[in-house]
Amino acid sequence: MSIKVGSILVWVVLAVLTVWNIRINIKLMKIRMLVAPRDPRNLSATEMKTVKALNHEKRKWAILSQVLFWTSLILVIAAQSMGILVYFLDLYTLTCIVSNKIDLQAAQVLTSKK
Repeated sequence: MSIKVGSILVWVVLAVLTVWNIRINIKLMKIRMLVAPRDPRNLSATEMKTVKALNHEKRKWAILSQVLFWTSLILVIAAQSMGILVYFLDLYTLTCIVSNKIDLQAAQVLTSKK
């Protein structure tokens, strides 16, 4: 049984991305639990534009992440190689990280005191 270096690398990248995603989720959860968001009526026009732009950008990344997730699920059903499956899961996790980072930026705008 031969283990390819590329296969090991893809699995390691998936593990690192998963840990990074969990850390971002924990940070986001702490922000949401510790500080109550401001009332949207109290936001300035620039803050509202920023939140709307972040929401629009997050929606794009969420759609991409769903496409990648379902692609990886179809690959499992079609019994393709595990390397391709893990590659698509890497991409899915990366899009989740970007989406969570956008959520983090929006939460920081909504919880900042001005």
